[in-house]
Amino acid sequence: MEKATPININSRARPLLLDDEQKRALWRRWCDEGGDFPLILADLTCGAKTRAGTRCKRRDLYRSGRCKLHGGHSTGPRTAKGKRRSAQNGDAKKQSKPHERARFPNDLGKSRALSAEGQA
Repeated sequence: MEKATPININSRARPLLLDDEQKRALWRRWCDEGGDFPLILADLTCGAKTRAGTRCKRRDLYRSGRCKLHGGHSTGPRTAKGKRRSAQNGDAKKQSKPHERARFPNDLGKSRALSAEGQA
């Protein structure tokens, strides 16, 4: 059985072609183990799909390989207080006041004091 030769990821001699998943796996391994920073990861970006449809270009990444804006979903409340607060969501009906514009449709969004002066 042949022993696999380790790949020198810091070598500048011949650049490795890694796909995005392989780069992210290498990033996670480097975050866990430390050591010299792999030069092949120097151009690693977040890569999450933005609302505009493009890929995120931020380079300040967490261990997950995503930036602080695209770090992932919330894991939910952890403390007892947070779990109680989360359980109460949707239980009480809120008394909502109608929007000022909906109550006074003729004032075009201006305050009542200004619209009263304009009518006088």
